[in-house]
Amino acid sequence: MSTNNTHQDRHLDCIRMGDFFMILAHSTRMRIFCALQNGPRSVTRIAEEAEISVSNASQHLRLMRDRGAVTSERQGQTVSYGIADPRFFQAANLIREALDDRSNATECSRFATCAQALPGADQTVEAHSTETIHQPTTH
Repeated sequence: MSTNNTHQDRHLDCIRMGDFFMILAHSTRMRIFCALQNGPRSVTRIAEEAEISVSNASQHLRLMRDRGAVTSERQGQTVSYGIADPRFFQAANLIREALDDRSNATECSRFATCAQALPGADQTVEAHSTETIHQPTTH
């Protein structure tokens, strides 16, 4: 394969991924995505968990299905939706963890000194503020 074809393939992959990420870029669709994390759901249950109307959920699910993010299966009169590939959750969790790490790093930069734990380590984060913070003590 030539270098030009490799570059073109990467370019097309980036476009395809960008189109997919646009699906989840909408906060309502992200809430739907999160509602499906524990397995397939009916539109009614998705709407309830995402705190949106059934009509709104149906519209977003149709787009998500058409773009390949979710699958649908009819069971009698009920349509059940699920995530098309479990790796989508793995990717979302990696992004969430990275955002959490960045948020913690930003939070720590507000303190004079900070020792951060490695992700997943059973260590506590120590932070010393330049201001004294009085917290109530419980006995």
